[in-house]
Amino acid sequence: MVFRHISDDLKERALWLLDNDYLTEDVCEILGVSRASLFRWRENKEDYGTVRAPSTTVRGRPRNLNADQAHDLFTLLAEAPELYLDEIMDWVAVTHDTGISRSALDRLIRDTGVSYKILRRAAAERDDVARAAWLQMIQTTFISSMIVTAAESSKDDRTIFRKRGRAPVGQRAEIDADFVRGERYSILAAITIAGYLGTRIVAGSVDGDEFFD
Repeated sequence: MVFRHISDDLKERALWLLDNDYLTEDVCEILGVSRASLFRWRENKEDYGTVRAPSTTVRGRPRNLNADQAHDLFTLLAEAPELYLDEIMDWVAVTHDTGISRSALDRLIRDTGVSYKILRRAAAERDDVARAAWLQMIQTTFISSMIVTAAESSKDDRTIFRKRGRAPVGQRAEIDADFVRGERYSILAAITIAGYLGTRIVAGSVDGDEFFD
């Protein structure tokens, strides 16, 4: 029988017919409902006093990891974000003596807003206390007009075309591009909030002396 919404009034009427000596087969035929539905409505009436069972907030399959295990997992990811899913699965099995599939683990991580992204490397030798003191000094001593930022970029014949394009599914997106690098230029710039303070373009690469000069 195809699922259809049945109002509570119709369910009450079906039970009334049964209580007034109508045969189950006749009630099913008259109202177009199944025997299983009649029995379920009867049980709901007896258990809850209404033909509709109270709704529950628990829906779907339970998670593979409970709240404490999930907290430990995200603590691990905060400390070691470079771990692969296979390594995390092994950690879960060893630490919490429970198994979780690769797809379920990936879904659990993504559902909490944690995504897989490019790692940013931070120097292991850095002194966090000294960094915090330096930031405090910068914030209390300098103003934006006193700051000069320097940057270096480069260009050759291979950097003039775009990296992505569109093509029909199953076909490659191709353009004509130079594979010979050609002459390379390094571009240096010192920038303030008022604009460029100094620029220099040199052929080839830039060493430390050239950069500071």
